[in-house]
Amino acid sequence: MKKPVRHIISLFILLSLPLLSSAQKITLGSCILKDGGQYQGEMVAGKAHGKGKATYNNGDMYEGEYAKGRRHGYGVYTFADGEKYEGSWFQDQQHGKGTYWFMNNNKYVGLWFRDYQQGHGIMYYYNGDIYDGEWYQDKRQGKGKYTFATGAYYDGEWKNDMKNGYGKYYWGDGSYYEGQWLQNQRSGKGTYRYADGDVYTGQWAEDIQNGKGTYRYANKDVYEGTYLQGERHGMGVFRYANGDVYNGHFVNGEKDGQGTLTWRNGDSYTGQWKNDKYNGNGVLRKKDGSTFSGSFKNGKMDGQMIIHFSNGTKFKGMYKNGRANGKAIEEDKDGVRFEGTYLNGERDGDYVLKDRNGQVTERGTYRKGMRNKR
Repeated sequence: MKKPVRHIISLFILLSLPLLSSAQKITLGSCILKDGGQYQGEMVAGKAHGKGKATYNNGDMYEGEYAKGRRHGYGVYTFADGEKYEGSWFQDQQHGKGTYWFMNNNKYVGLWFRDYQQGHGIMYYYNGDIYDGEWYQDKRQGKGKYTFATGAYYDGEWKNDMKNGYGKYYWGDGSYYEGQWLQNQRSGKGTYRYADGDVYTGQWAEDIQNGKGTYRYANKDVYEGTYLQGERHGMGVFRYANGDVYNGHFVNGEKDGQGTLTWRNGDSYTGQWKNDKYNGNGVLRKKDGSTFSGSFKNGKMDGQMIIHFSNGTKFKGMYKNGRANGKAIEEDKDGVRFEGTYLNGERDGDYVLKDRNGQVTERGTYRKGMRNKR
């Protein structure tokens, strides 16, 4: 059986009375906030609640929304030094989306978390630079792109306000680096393309090539090997565009230590190097089969040398600055032997000739290569 309508209405009124009696009335008034601000605006139960304005003894000012005596919702806080925040608040803290104008003319637009720039945001720097990316506690952290006023940019990972992780840096002149970073420096594996067309791919440390890498020059030369502080250092292979190949040790960018240079015509040198030239003991081999074994200095024969020519002739003697100088013994393929001296590459001084049995067949003197028999 349905209840009369008047009974239903009476029951609704009775149930509603507690709710109506518990509703809090919004009033306009003023009070001192917990943070010392002088507040004027909407209030509930003696606390700032709703829209209002607060001023501070130091010259700061806030105008916006409050809840239970705290800045909460949307509002604008203007600092005495000229800085300003406009956006969302949560329990007296910048929280949510907001814009902050800094005293140095930087401007941040993005997310906040408990008074920190945190989440995605864009910083417009006073000098024209722009960062668009992730933040954590007021620092660039996560993925983001920093564009310089010059047009150069870095796009990649950040940590603690520094380039850290994987990223690409473009200088604006055609050169760029793509790879690993650590504390704002290239570190780990990466590729750097130079504006002139050279390309290095390999290991980096403290913003410079360090470790194994490959350097491809614009002129088609290629180096594969180790680096130390930006220079070829240690074992490596340098392939020249003309076909020559050096395989050996480097120091400070130059051939230094043990190594072999093979020319495209088939000649080769194997031995000690210093300052990019053969220095020390080594063997120079010609494609015709001739070999020059001994001491070298600044790329030239210098010291005791033993030479085997392809025609069967043998030489043993002293060289200086690339020329025979001093005592020497020569023997042709038939065993005929010359014993004498050289001066600046020419026979000079007393000599003897011997046959293959060691018998003297001739004595005489050379003067600047001219022979005088006795």
